[in-house]
Amino acid sequence: MAAALRLILIPLVPAVPSWDGVIYVRAAEQLAQGEGYTQRILHEANSPRPTAFYPVGFPAVLAGVRLLGGGLRADRWLQVVASSALVPIVYLLARRTRHRRAGRAAAWLCALWPAGIFLSSTWLAEPVFALGVGLSLLPYAYARRRQLPYALAIAALGLGLTAYLRASSLPMIALIGLVAGYRPRLALPQRVLLAGATAAALTLIAVIPLAPWAYRNWRLLGAPVLVSTNGGVNLLLGTRGEGGFVSLSPTEPCKNDPLREVERDRCYAKRAREAILAEPVAWGARGLIKLAHTFGHESAMAQCFGEGLTGLSPEARAAWRLWALGLCRVGYLPLLAAAIAGGWRIAKRGSLRMRAILFAPPLALAALHVVYLGGDRYHAAVAPMLLALAGIGWADRPRKADTASQIASPSRA
Repeated sequence: MAAALRLILIPLVPAVPSWDGVIYVRAAEQLAQGEGYTQRILHEANSPRPTAFYPVGFPAVLAGVRLLGGGLRADRWLQVVASSALVPIVYLLARRTRHRRAGRAAAWLCALWPAGIFLSSTWLAEPVFALGVGLSLLPYAYARRRQLPYALAIAALGLGLTAYLRASSLPMIALIGLVAGYRPRLALPQRVLLAGATAAALTLIAVIPLAPWAYRNWRLLGAPVLVSTNGGVNLLLGTRGEGGFVSLSPTEPCKNDPLREVERDRCYAKRAREAILAEPVAWGARGLIKLAHTFGHESAMAQCFGEGLTGLSPEARAAWRLWALGLCRVGYLPLLAAAIAGGWRIAKRGSLRMRAILFAPPLALAALHVVYLGGDRYHAAVAPMLLALAGIGWADRPRKADTASQIASPSRA
């Protein structure tokens, strides 16, 4: 069902890259041709100087498709596979946490999730990133007690590889490490020390897969950048307006200075810190808005899908975009409500391990976007967790039969 709903869009709706997808595809083609990862990924007229402004992971995946002889149509098949593969992952997470009925509910919600369907016809990195997060944490979810250290190491390595797509997987493994190392029976100083040591150890393991990329950046850019050089500009954007994406002015300080890429990003970070210190109350308010924007609705997936439509009349393109936008926004509301209900139930009854798996990635993502910029497509990165929680909330909802039996057999005082 999930694959069918996504596959049907390939012949039905012609699509081309839009938004960040334009950059990803250009970078993939340049990588496949042996040009390297240079500033020409941003614009073909740019200098062929090395860059790390965008994470290299998704362009590298698309470059692999090019080397195998595939093109834009093969990219869409890849996105369909990545999006559809979330269904069994979500099922297994929800079943491991609660029961089989919760797993089935989560799988159906994942298959019918409107944003997931439309994301599979875009060139955004979220479907592949979400797949990486889910696959990395499954071994930890099902590991036996004596296997837990190895499963945590596997999770750290997997999330480290996933960080090639987005750096947000690194705070996820750090937060999971804090929970995994927490021992309530120990004295408070020992609890803090063990939790911190576990988080640090797992973060170091996660950095291992990034070592070749960091070495390349140290050699070519002058600094061992782990993922990308856009942290400073994203921090600065989070201090503007409502904390979402805005285009920087052509006269923005740092933008046109003859600085190296790493130095320019540090310049942006410095200006962002100055803005935060100058107006800390406003920045705190923006944090709330960014949190609501990141988790409160789904629009970007449909907008990106709509802008990528081609070969259609303006009327048909507008109709597709509006239908996609309406389905995403309306479909997300019951899913979010069910996820909140499922989270409430797991917070009270779930095992510590499964609470870490289902709560740590969304909480780490929320903290990251409260600090940096917000955007409603970013929560798709933790879709396995949100959908598993939604399945639990839906499966454990009160039923009429249960209510009737409680009324027929009231408890005795």
